[in-house]
Amino acid sequence: MTGEALKYARESGAGATLTFRESQKIEINFEFNRLKGIQNTESLQFTAQAIKGGKLGVAVSTKAGGEKEVLDRAIRLCEYGAPANYVFPDPEPSEKPAVYSEEVASLGLKEMLRVGEDLSAFLKSLHPDVNGSVTVSKAVFREGIANTNGLEATWDRTVLLLMAISSLVDGQNLVDLWDYHVSTVLNWDVEAMKEEIRSRFDLARKNVPVKTDAYPVLFTPFAFRDLISPILACLDGRAVTIGVSPFKGRLEEQVFSPQLTVIEDGLMEGGLESRMYDAQGVRCRRTPLIEKGVLREYLLDLETARKLGREPIGTGGVGGIEPGNVIVPGGSLSKESLLTGMKRGIVVENTMGAWAGNPFSGQVSGNIAMGFLVEDGELVGRVKDCMFSLNIFTHLKDHLVALSRETKNFGITLPYALIDNVSVTGKKG
Repeated sequence: MTGEALKYARESGAGATLTFRESQKIEINFEFNRLKGIQNTESLQFTAQAIKGGKLGVAVSTKAGGEKEVLDRAIRLCEYGAPANYVFPDPEPSEKPAVYSEEVASLGLKEMLRVGEDLSAFLKSLHPDVNGSVTVSKAVFREGIANTNGLEATWDRTVLLLMAISSLVDGQNLVDLWDYHVSTVLNWDVEAMKEEIRSRFDLARKNVPVKTDAYPVLFTPFAFRDLISPILACLDGRAVTIGVSPFKGRLEEQVFSPQLTVIEDGLMEGGLESRMYDAQGVRCRRTPLIEKGVLREYLLDLETARKLGREPIGTGGVGGIEPGNVIVPGGSLSKESLLTGMKRGIVVENTMGAWAGNPFSGQVSGNIAMGFLVEDGELVGRVKDCMFSLNIFTHLKDHLVALSRETKNFGITLPYALIDNVSVTGKKG
């Protein structure tokens, strides 16, 4: 059916790309330490892009066998679409990323329930009043792309998710602690997740004062994402072409510390966003964006690559730039050594409101939703009612102390980051 639909597009005088994604997902949820429900869902989506008369039309359908219909709609919408000063590419060879696991695909409901019940019972054991929430899910995806130039490819991916959240109202404290594992293979470590939550539970109930000052701060991978997100916004080719990105015209310039490297890798083994081709039909690849602090490349689609006189890198989406897997490689030190080396500082587990500002200014500030005071390399208690503030362009250039060798993959792969001279504002009075 896809071949007939694309033949119809060619006969209509349009260049076209058709992508599809079908999925099967089983999700088990526990709330208040008991089974809440089991969901078994299937989905299918076709997305058609057509270029005719120098304009782009886009249409989406969830109807099985609806390839020709959705392409026809996209072609008709070209009349009202945005200008498209590019064409869809000819096929280039790509490789299938290693992101499918038969172990995940065949994982049984009985085993998923067992793991969920085990984690739920563990959360309840922490405190009689704990509200434990657990999610166990597996998903199997098949994705594909074809275009009027002869490109045709499909690939499969599995995704396994395990998340545990411990919530406790303890006097004036709301103690929310959680850990998760997400992967394309069956490699979860339930006991390690338990230990991660257990190790912080009592500390999170012990509030300690923190004075307003500049501190060394160890950001966990999840919190470090709040500092990397503005960088990705500045690397976006569309922000560069319209002139709002501070990285415009600065390729090959040292913009960050030599310790910082940022890579986009659409073919990453085990990558949650790995794919053979992007949504525009450009083959995916591994591209250093920031290499040892030097700006090497932007996130580009067909349109921005053409405007900037560069080659697309496989990060084109339907409505904008869509990176595959973003990776910040870790350093040589363990996260434990980074912690024990702190005389007095703060560990930030997660933040609140830190991504609400202007990403192009580099200023990142927000509440420390969960954080701990460090004295002589030991966590001594939770810091509350305080905020942090830094500027990524100065702090990740002049104050990045070290990155941990351990990394966490949750669609973006990040290490722990120790950053000095971070402004922390404590509660007055």
